[in-house]
Amino acid sequence: MSAKLRKQALQLLSEQPMTLKELAEKMELKEKRTYRILKSLFQKGRIRAYTDGDNKRRYRPVENAT
Repeated sequence: MSAKLRKQALQLLSEQPMTLKELAEKMELKEKRTYRILKSLFQKGRIRAYTDGDNKRRYRPVENAT
């Protein structure tokens, strides 16, 4: 998996938390590929998931991630 795509995803999520679908659209990727990027970032402790007021799962970077 491309480090460039992971970096791009982190940058976009640092601007605003997004759902899987929103991130896939911004990155112009299929949701399946975007899911793999998110999974990798999650496993490395770089992002966290939370449920917003509309009951949608959103992702955001961990504040102390380097």
